[in-house]
Amino acid sequence: MFTLELFFLNEEGSKVKVSVDDPKAGLTQVEIEGAMDTIIAANVFTSKGGNLVSKDSARIVERNVTEFEIA
Repeated sequence: MFTLELFFLNEEGSKVKVSVDDPKAGLTQVEIEGAMDTIIAANVFTSKGGNLVSKDSARIVERNVTEFEIA
């Protein structure tokens, strides 16, 4: 399972993470930055420290789970 993690800074300068499960494969940096700009411009999310005001970073995280059958 993949998760796109978008990190923003809010009005207080604190880092805020927005996670998107199962993002489209092959996303480019330009697409991610564009989405982040849209989120900021539209004031889609707010946080304890106020509105999101700037982009910080982004990453795609892959999670692998191995289950063990225990008798």
